Amino acid sequence: MRLRLVTNYLVFMMFGVCSADEPHPETVNQRTGVARSDLVYDKPAATPDEGQPIGNGRMGTMVWTSPKAIHMQIHRVDVFAVNANHQGRPGQIGSATDYCGGIASVVIQVGGEPFDAGKGKFRQQLSLENAECTIETADIVARMFLSAETDVLVLEIDDRRESPQPLQVAVSMLREPEVRAGENFASTGFVDKPKQVVLQQRFRERDFHNASAVVVGLPKNDSAANDAAKVVPISAMTRTLILPPAKGKRVVLISSAASWQAADHPLARAVALFEEAASRSVTELREQHQKWWRDFWSRTFVDLSSDDGKAQRAQRWHDLHLYHMASSSRGELPPKWNGSLFVTSGDQRRWGSQYWVWTTEMLYFPLLAADAIDLTQPFFNMYLKQLPNCERAATQRWGISGAYFPETTAFDGPTVLPEDVAAEFQDVLLGRKPHTEMSPRAKDLCQFDSQLNVVTQPPDKGRFSWISHVASSGSEVAIHAWWRYRYTGDREWLRTHAYPLLRGTVEFYRHLVRKEADDRYHVSGTNAHEDFWGVKDSIMDLAAIRGTVPLAIQAAEILNVDFDLRDKWKELLENLAPYPMGSDPQAKALTGGVLAEDVWAAGYLGEMDGQHNPEDVWLTPVFPFEDWTLETRNAATDPIVQKLLDLAPRHKSVLGGAGTNTAIRSPIAVVRAGRGDELPAILDRYAGAFSPLANGMSLFEGPTAASVEHLGLLTMTLQDALLQSVSARPGEPEVIHLFPAWPKNWTASFRLLARGGFVVSSNFDGGNVTQIKIESRLGEECRVRNPWDRACMVQETDGPLRVMEGPVIRFPTTSGRSYTIGPEH
Repeated sequence: MRLRLVTNYLVFMMFGVCSADEPHPETVNQRTGVARSDLVYDKPAATPDEGQPIGNGRMGTMVWTSPKAIHMQIHRVDVFAVNANHQGRPGQIGSATDYCGGIASVVIQVGGEPFDAGKGKFRQQLSLENAECTIETADIVARMFLSAETDVLVLEIDDRRESPQPLQVAVSMLREPEVRAGENFASTGFVDKPKQVVLQQRFRERDFHNASAVVVGLPKNDSAANDAAKVVPISAMTRTLILPPAKGKRVVLISSAASWQAADHPLARAVALFEEAASRSVTELREQHQKWWRDFWSRTFVDLSSDDGKAQRAQRWHDLHLYHMASSSRGELPPKWNGSLFVTSGDQRRWGSQYWVWTTEMLYFPLLAADAIDLTQPFFNMYLKQLPNCERAATQRWGISGAYFPETTAFDGPTVLPEDVAAEFQDVLLGRKPHTEMSPRAKDLCQFDSQLNVVTQPPDKGRFSWISHVASSGSEVAIHAWWRYRYTGDREWLRTHAYPLLRGTVEFYRHLVRKEADDRYHVSGTNAHEDFWGVKDSIMDLAAIRGTVPLAIQAAEILNVDFDLRDKWKELLENLAPYPMGSDPQAKALTGGVLAEDVWAAGYLGEMDGQHNPEDVWLTPVFPFEDWTLETRNAATDPIVQKLLDLAPRHKSVLGGAGTNTAIRSPIAVVRAGRGDELPAILDRYAGAFSPLANGMSLFEGPTAASVEHLGLLTMTLQDALLQSVSARPGEPEVIHLFPAWPKNWTASFRLLARGGFVVSSNFDGGNVTQIKIESRLGEECRVRNPWDRACMVQETDGPLRVMEGPVIRFPTTSGRSYTIGPEH
């Protein structure tokens, strides 16, 4: 690279990107773009799952209609019927107790059948910009939003009929008033209030406690409605708030709260929230709500177009995903991927209340570049809180130190077993005795936790199953935590969150590996995720080690801790076994594990043969573990990656039109490899493979498990096609790539966040990058791969102009300053 300073006098003569007649990227109206992604229905949703979701990150509901009524089911992210110590069966195999989230069903009847689309006008619109749902017919207009500032839903109904009818708000329990299953006890009951419907529920099992409350009533300024309102018991499970007929607007408020402490029942807080909101006007509540959403949408945008409309459709997926996450991820816990806050069919959801790392992390991958980092806090906080139990799980289940994060856990982590039961389980997990020899007590205590369950009650012969021996999940969380640190530069967060996760998972692998006769460290008896079971030298495990160990070393150096461990980690890295190659006889012995002789193999044959849930694990060194990136530029590995992308079987099947039951990471790997000409087909075919509903959600995981996992995949793929900030090797300085995998005939503008704390805005038009603006938040040195074939000019706002040459543009930055980059003319 060559650099020279140029006087400011020459800026307008030489630096075309700064010319007065060319708009800067940030002038794009991102709010207009978001409005373009609104959900607009001209007829009622075909099923409740296709309704329109509203939420504030803690509380939420789907909104749908029947001819006579508006329907909602109120949920919270912090309501769970069971925890890790539950002694019952998990939800995916028919548990009657493994439910979460649900508080109450609310049905609003306005009289007659005004929402029957066959009888006249119908329009239901969800504004993503304002997070407000409007249902309009010839006679009724209903507007509703769930306040971004307080856990209160505001419903405004305007009855325009000449002969209005009573308004009836029915609030129903989601289960019988008392449900017992073993030691688990769920109780639900109404609290007598003359003008409000108040419903509370409790879940108890030994020392576990969770409770919630919901309050439904009217604002204080509607004295006439309050005077005339009455609450009528309909059944043991339903009470209805009835308002007399009145032309014009009526407002209904719904508040909720939850608690984990037996001595802190949330009823008082739900009432306080309701009373505070009831004393304010709808206008005031709406203004505060809309301000939060305006601020949220101002952080980031993508604005895309193509002649065939496919780019615009991709932008819509991006906007919908950010909307969903802002609506569901601002609470104590992350949303459950299977239904989120928007389940519509009572309190059962397929796959139950446990969290899968694979399905949950996909929701969060895109949020870092989208500058929505605050929304990731529930995800990382949950796994950090699990760390002590995961350290116990490493010892109890594997007999080693470190932290073992099972692929699937309850919200509070893996179950901690009595030591005698742990010894029995470890014997089965490690193959020292068959599961059939376990004691009845041990089997009983291993029912709920999904990893314990599939090992002790395997669906096939032997101890290996889908998630039984997945060792890499914690590494995925840890590397994700490191990315968050690199996007924010928050050293305190590195100390409290990222480093403990890195240290624990790296130590787990350090004690799991064994040095063999070749003086190399090998991993045996683990799963390559759900793809290959019980293999040796799983490519996913080797990639996890190569991806996380350098980060743990660097983090320890930054924090000036663990001097002795750094040397041990370096020694592990230096002597780690290479990736298996397809030419190795042991690799060929694993059925399905070899795609070609000259590329990486999935692993070596171990105790189980065959492929089980194809996930293209060959690509995990590319993503998520970043052992290969566009910056690696290695003559030996570059061809391997490119050939694997052509051979990846699950990816090929989706491109060929097949559906999929999992959000594999292959599309991300493709754009990480810079293959922009494939992006339109990838986005189109993957979207189709998930058969999305009208609201963008998908039931690809089955009934009652509506998910936006696929939107996370599509959004991450799209954002990585627009911008990447990657290192040649894990832990090394990142280089920003502009439009690294973008179709030449698509136009685009964006504002996204890059690692190093750089807010990047850029445009792409006519097959070329036309503008780049970079705002530095942390004051790090900026590195940008030159998108032009000539020298570039870097103009600091009110500062010097630098002319730079070479493939990578490097320049110092100052925190809070902006820099514009363009080609020299």
